[in-house]
Amino acid sequence: MTKQNIYLFEIEDVLTNQAKLPYRTGLIWSYCLEHKEINKNFNLDGWYWYRDEKNTIENVFKQIDNPKLAAFSCFVWNWNWNMQMAQMIKKKWPECIILIGGWQPPMADRSSGFFKKHPFIDIISHGEGEITVKEILLEILKEKKNRDWSKIKGCSMPVRMLKDKENVSLRSIDHGLKVVNEREVNNPSQLETYTTDPRPRIDHLALMPSPYLNGLFDEIIKDCKYDLEATIETTRGCPFGCTFCEIGTKYYQKIKTPTIEKVFREIDWLSKNKIIFVYNADSNFGMLPSHIDIARYLIDKKKQTGFPQKHRVDWAKIHGDRVIELAKMFYNAGMDKGITIALQSMNPKTLEAVRRKNMDDGKLSEFLKKYNEADLPSYMELILGLPEETLDTFIDGVCKIMDLGQHNYIGIYPLTALPNTPFGDPKYIEKYKLKIINTYPAFSHVDVSEQNNFEREKMVVSNRLMSQEDYKETTLWRWMFMFAHYLGYTQYVARFLNITQGIHFKDFYSEFMEFCKNPKNKFFNKELIETKESIDKVIRCKGPWGRVVPSVRENFAWDFEEATAINIVENQEIYLSELKDFVSKYIKDEKLLNELIKYQDLTIVNPNRKYPINENFSFNFKEVINFSAKLKNLDNSIIIEAKNYENNLFEWGKETLWWGRRVAANKAKINKAENIDISNMGKFNPNIFDKR
Repeated sequence: MTKQNIYLFEIEDVLTNQAKLPYRTGLIWSYCLEHKEINKNFNLDGWYWYRDEKNTIENVFKQIDNPKLAAFSCFVWNWNWNMQMAQMIKKKWPECIILIGGWQPPMADRSSGFFKKHPFIDIISHGEGEITVKEILLEILKEKKNRDWSKIKGCSMPVRMLKDKENVSLRSIDHGLKVVNEREVNNPSQLETYTTDPRPRIDHLALMPSPYLNGLFDEIIKDCKYDLEATIETTRGCPFGCTFCEIGTKYYQKIKTPTIEKVFREIDWLSKNKIIFVYNADSNFGMLPSHIDIARYLIDKKKQTGFPQKHRVDWAKIHGDRVIELAKMFYNAGMDKGITIALQSMNPKTLEAVRRKNMDDGKLSEFLKKYNEADLPSYMELILGLPEETLDTFIDGVCKIMDLGQHNYIGIYPLTALPNTPFGDPKYIEKYKLKIINTYPAFSHVDVSEQNNFEREKMVVSNRLMSQEDYKETTLWRWMFMFAHYLGYTQYVARFLNITQGIHFKDFYSEFMEFCKNPKNKFFNKELIETKESIDKVIRCKGPWGRVVPSVRENFAWDFEEATAINIVENQEIYLSELKDFVSKYIKDEKLLNELIKYQDLTIVNPNRKYPINENFSFNFKEVINFSAKLKNLDNSIIIEAKNYENNLFEWGKETLWWGRRVAANKAKINKAENIDISNMGKFNPNIFDKR
């Protein structure tokens, strides 16, 4: 008997020569394979999980042969690719069932009108897909006249898929949990949306098969030329309800866990198969005591085999002491970059609007102190463009973070309007007067010569208190804060003045922004103008989220602040001259001014320098800046350590500005020269880098 062909699509981009294993479709197909009839009657003829020069839409389409089911795992980064492929398949094979799932298709309560815009789609699978896809395959095995798609829970479909197309009960599903607003409609449009009963959550993850343990992934990695990334789940679900996060829906608010033994066996597979990077899809790692055991097991495996090399997770919002312990373990093992403090905003009204609560400033300061005492790098995350945020509250928030002593790094990210969050809800959008536009995907480090008309991302660019012009100005402030303070190019000057003269960070950077806007300051003004023009292109969907520096690499988009950092290295003399001119308004002592500018310069890694460097100073800058010591006129020597990049700006930029930004890899290591023999210093080992 000839088996029927099915095709799975979970398309990801290949970044830094790393391809991500298709975990979601792997879970689904693993579950389906356990059913005897599916094993007997279906053949997985194609499983596509990354796109490159070979896996283009045209080349993949040529490989498809008489499909009975084409199932797509859809996200913002592959939506247009998937839709084009689905449309091509449906046109050539009209009888093929086109199924979509993932975070990009609308939830059940937002799927009205979807099939009128996408008539080539047959079914949307909502929520967890393992059982749903199994039931769809079993339904395909029936004669066409006997198929009843309406009995499959957790789906939306056009009326044309129903057996009874004349008398249809249309309803909404509230948060994927219960039926509301049911109404009978006679002879509805064939493309009207019909929603089936809600699909209950899977209770026992321990009983669900794993693509790591059943041999499924062993097959697909055989001929893969890329380094591999993988995903594990130590929990599924999240008890919090943040509006910007899709897993914050009520459907996923109950936490489900596999057994620790199952997780250990999956880690064994990752280690054996030399997985470079593992992402733990746990929204609150550190919430459960068992997470300590899982961390130890991962670290032990790396010690034994060298793999996995890196680990990434979202930390728990509670149990801070346990989180510190875990983060320290991973950092010491060279598997993670430290600890993330996801604040999102420092504005109380914004936090209320997004249903999030941060720890108060006192508690936050206490934890920052604990991180420092544990010698654990930390960085904070903010989201630019949230409801109720203004230009002023954004500036105040970043400067408050500086006041709290966080100078290592902060990540400030534009706000993506994910469709299944409240940012896809018309009522929420109207309440906060959100303006949402299409832009290029909100990430850089891509070859913009290959930018195409496929993928676009919906971004929030204004709210009722922040106009679009304010949003662009706020993004410009973000650029300034990032290159100047958090990549470090004015940080040590700003901290010195804060400690010795009591100059607030907000005042310093407000003055510096005006300095950048002044045309007479040619270098900084040119950087500001070019960044502003790039931001305008982003808003008009005419350019990427970043800037190209052709002298380093053609058609390669760096983050806005990274581009400025590169240009500083290439224009070192004028950068230092203008910085000195700016700082001279605060410091009149010429010797102190010159030495402070020299200290600021030497503390940042420069790919054109040879390290280590032994430098003499007449002031105790390190003690003042790092420990708030009293400024003294005191001869002292320091040794500056960093990796030697031999004038290779791309490698330096890639490793320190991109991969190493969260661990402040762009900042050199400063030591007192006493009792250190520079001639015997070995090769410097920079901070661990995180390619993702």
